[in-house]
Amino acid sequence: MAAMLLMGSSVFAGGGYDFSIGPKIGYQTARLSYQRDDIKAGFANHFTVGLFGRIEFGRFYVQPEVLWFKSQSVFDLTTNVEQETIVDNITIPNGANMTFTLNAMNIQVPFLVGFKHTVVNNLLAIRVQAGPTLNFTIPQKTLLNENVGNSNPIELDNDTFDTQTIAFGFQGGLGLDVLKRITLDVNYNFGITKAFGADAINNTEWGQYVNTNNISDAHTNLFMVTIGYKFL
Repeated sequence: MAAMLLMGSSVFAGGGYDFSIGPKIGYQTARLSYQRDDIKAGFANHFTVGLFGRIEFGRFYVQPEVLWFKSQSVFDLTTNVEQETIVDNITIPNGANMTFTLNAMNIQVPFLVGFKHTVVNNLLAIRVQAGPTLNFTIPQKTLLNENVGNSNPIELDNDTFDTQTIAFGFQGGLGLDVLKRITLDVNYNFGITKAFGADAINNTEWGQYVNTNNISDAHTNLFMVTIGYKFL
């Protein structure tokens, strides 16, 4: 992406366009919170790092980004067996509540278009932005917790979930530019593509014995909070 942005810089140089590029860090969360402990937990468990570029023409701008982050999807499922059944050496009774946890690595490519309004002697700019996103997901670890006593989570095959490797979304939100260099963005990502395929749990026996309705209809909807710095 850096090469593309540098080429864009040379094309627009001298034509009334401003070009900038820089790193950004942050976290993603299912809900926004101003509590310090929640923010610390967000950085610790859902850390996000990436690169962004911006081409500004007047009050309008385009901002492509490449972001990397780890995600954790947790699903509470109920078994629907007629009698006690053994799957992968795990005994599952009828009506048992189990928790499936999918850990994955993600690369997200948003392409945002926005409008900014500068205030306070050009030291602060308020921005509104929106645009499509392309998401690449690589499952890393799938865990099953039987929720019985002090049982430890059991690691399953990574192909237990029919994860969508490529998914599309739409992102929109607000941003601030402080001292022309520091950026703060709070965006909400709406998952257009379902997070999982038609067979949410595939290639194993689990799909026969577990109710997967809430997995099959899952979308990747979350807030992304990032802080960046413009080098140029």
